[in-house]
Amino acid sequence: MSIVIPVLGLVLSVGLNNAARAATLGDVAAAMAAPSGSAQPTNDWTLFAKLKGVKWKGSAPAKGGNTYYWNGDTTIDGLGRGDVAASGSKTAVMTATVTATKLVDRNKLPQLLAAQFPKDTNLEVVRSACPDERASASRIYRVTVPGRKPLYLHVQMVVEDRAASFTTFEMEPQRNKGWIC
Repeated sequence: MSIVIPVLGLVLSVGLNNAARAATLGDVAAAMAAPSGSAQPTNDWTLFAKLKGVKWKGSAPAKGGNTYYWNGDTTIDGLGRGDVAASGSKTAVMTATVTATKLVDRNKLPQLLAAQFPKDTNLEVVRSACPDERASASRIYRVTVPGRKPLYLHVQMVVEDRAASFTTFEMEPQRNKGWIC
């Protein structure tokens, strides 16, 4: 995308870098979830490399042990500063986590999620709050972006006494057994 700016009789064309735009959870989900007709549940790293608004650390996923990972800084639409962390195999992304440095109001979470995904996305609550949650809170959703395989979204709103509070949005193709109450 570019903007044309007239300056003293000259016309300047200024290119806008994708990193200048904010990313959404829907962008990350669409990059991760394979097309609905695919045999695989998730995509390779190609679409992550093209995520708008993410400034990746390194030019490609790095290997750490048996896993590949890639981290980047971003601005999350409606939430401000944050980051994206993805991991998986050499050929496929298996988990992606978006962390916002802002604490989401748990009562406004449904509206926030609706705004983060395309209008015709199916957001189904799989697990609501755990019985013992007080200050912090978590939820699990099954998210189906149009034309894509479903993903599971684990949302955690973390309130810390002496540190900054934050919200994480973790996406995986199957419900993670570690996401329990």
